[in-house]
Amino acid sequence: MQPKRRVDRSRLTMPVNNPRFVDKAWTRGCDGFQLDLEDSVPQSQKAHARTLVREAIAKVSKGGGDVEVRINMAYIVADVKAAAWPGVLSLNIGHTLRTDQIELADACISQMERERGIRPGTIAIQYAPDMVYATVKDDELTKASPRIRWYYGGGNYDYSLSLGVEMFTGLDPLWYARNNGSLLARAHDKTPNVVARLPDTSGSVSDADRAFNQAEATRKLGGRKGSGLHPAVVEPSNRGLTPPPDELEEARQVLAFWDELDRRGEAEGMLDGTVVDRYEAARAAELLDWADACAQKDAFKARMTAAAREREGQ
Repeated sequence: MQPKRRVDRSRLTMPVNNPRFVDKAWTRGCDGFQLDLEDSVPQSQKAHARTLVREAIAKVSKGGGDVEVRINMAYIVADVKAAAWPGVLSLNIGHTLRTDQIELADACISQMERERGIRPGTIAIQYAPDMVYATVKDDELTKASPRIRWYYGGGNYDYSLSLGVEMFTGLDPLWYARNNGSLLARAHDKTPNVVARLPDTSGSVSDADRAFNQAEATRKLGGRKGSGLHPAVVEPSNRGLTPPPDELEEARQVLAFWDELDRRGEAEGMLDGTVVDRYEAARAAELLDWADACAQKDAFKARMTAAAREREGQ
């Protein structure tokens, strides 16, 4: 069984029409995949790419990773019909600008769920405010559908183009959009995305050391999500976002000390020079819960991958 809590340390994005990526994806150890119908698929190939989605979902999920599909804002109806199949966790609408686009996707997904025997409300919606205009409308967009369960804010290439700024200068010109998204997610009870932005002057998508350092820094900030475009960053992202044994032991000590304080009727106390109160106890409990979910996800992926290899005689 998948863990009850979503584990998304390493989400590998790939064009759905590239069999070299899709066929081997399940062997990469990813927590999940984003099959892309959008920017990485040329306009002339989009119609053909839609015919590949259902089979690609079955292929990439063999190793236990969950599946998202990124769809085109300009082709919502056609893309939802191609992508809303059993086994899909969510659809991500690229370049979202208006609430009616999200509402249209919601209606189309509902229709596909009815026609394809999927429990109503199963497939979530994500949207990408890839332009400055969309950030101004973020509050409205976030409330446009109950299918929106996570919200990650704006950023990356398209947003940089919208702002007219360079990405790989060692600075982070997109901090406002991302932090605004994080605050909005919390305000609307959505899961936010917290990502440590380390200096990046190369734009390399295969730098394993940088992927680990960013994942580790993200974990220490309280972030729980990672993503990538190259298989080389999967393992370091998983490792960096998984709490190591020393942090888990420290969290257990904090909770044990908090229980002792609670029995004494005290609201806070000092443990090895650090104040422990209900906030620190809550953080420790969340860390242990996250570590347990990561262990469950890894065990699930191992079982699924082993079964797939046995079926295929590998």
